[in-house]
Amino acid sequence: MKIATIKIGDKLQGKVQEDLEHPFTGTVEKIYSNSVLLTIDDYDPRDEDNVAELNHKIVVKAQSLKKFKKNDTSAK
Repeated sequence: MKIATIKIGDKLQGKVQEDLEHPFTGTVEKIYSNSVLLTIDDYDPRDEDNVAELNHKIVVKAQSLKKFKKNDTSAK
């Protein structure tokens, strides 16, 4: 996704192999040059320890994100 199309408050889906093993959804808190700071809202229970360690926040490259769709269950 292009950084120019992202706004604070947007709900996005992502997958970050380095920190979380499964897809997650988050709300945009801050926008950087090529990445965004997300508050992690929904995640796979198997990633619970990692999410807690991250304090429910993660910086993700904009290219690896997509808009959240309510009927998409791949982030659960």
